[in-house]
Amino acid sequence: MSLRRYRQIAIITVAGVCFLTVAGAVVRLTGSGLGCDDWPNCNNERFIDVSTGHAAIEQANRLVSGLVGVPTLLMAIGAFRVRPLRRGLKVPSIVVLLSIFGNGVVGGMAVLGDLHPFLVQSHFLLAMVSILFGLVAIHRARPEQVTPRATIGVTSPISWLFAGFGALMAASLVTGTVVTGAGPHAGDESARRYGFDISTVAEIHSVTVWIAVASFLALVVALRRDRDLFRRLSGRVSTWMFIAVVQGGIGYVQYFNDIPATLVAAHVAGATALWVVTVLFISAALEPLAPCEPNVHATETQDERGSFTADLSRA
Repeated sequence: MSLRRYRQIAIITVAGVCFLTVAGAVVRLTGSGLGCDDWPNCNNERFIDVSTGHAAIEQANRLVSGLVGVPTLLMAIGAFRVRPLRRGLKVPSIVVLLSIFGNGVVGGMAVLGDLHPFLVQSHFLLAMVSILFGLVAIHRARPEQVTPRATIGVTSPISWLFAGFGALMAASLVTGTVVTGAGPHAGDESARRYGFDISTVAEIHSVTVWIAVASFLALVVALRRDRDLFRRLSGRVSTWMFIAVVQGGIGYVQYFNDIPATLVAAHVAGATALWVVTVLFISAALEPLAPCEPNVHATETQDERGSFTADLSRA
């Protein structure tokens, strides 16, 4: 498998997981979480059942989940067969494979467990793990070579700031899923809820997010001391700030308007997008890229040098 083809497959995989994350929220928000009350069968009579609207929505979600499994498997196989050889692809590819297929099992457990909030929460967070390692693989499969961190002057304190920022963003995802587990959109009227006060957990989530934003601002201040490094990352800084502002606005509007389903779906999409740009930002800083060696260029065509956006369009 060519490096370019591997990267396209990885992009399709990550895009599929992002789509499934939002689609899963739609299933829950439309009350279709138990439209199919069995797994892997839809119910105790049929493997596939679209006789009701709720069943059709859940069945479509399961179908797309199965389709995403195909590029996931190809991505894992390709990591061992990619040419030219590229280090650092096998581990993230295997983690993506295990997390996505494991998420299918967790989804089945959530249905059999009547949408217990912990299982629904785990379902979302496992998808974030898949996106994390999928993006790392995409970054490392760029035509340029990944350069060791020490060669471009990223100091250890800045590295720790990046690590802390990433951890805080992950924590904000976790607290957000707790809010979901205590909120009104359970996926079914009979589904269990966390016994937390929604206002309290929403405030905890908000504080977690603000701390993550503060760590981002501290990181930007530290980056500005290195002009070359800041110039290289300035585009990703601006993108992160824009999506964070939009996502925060959606969060506060939905909270003060009794959490309408449409805004909840938008908030889930925003959380996924913010997680994507967070991982890309950290990857670009801690695993910077440098031109390939001549023998590597000889095996790839010029159009393989496109940006992430261009590759996504081609995929």
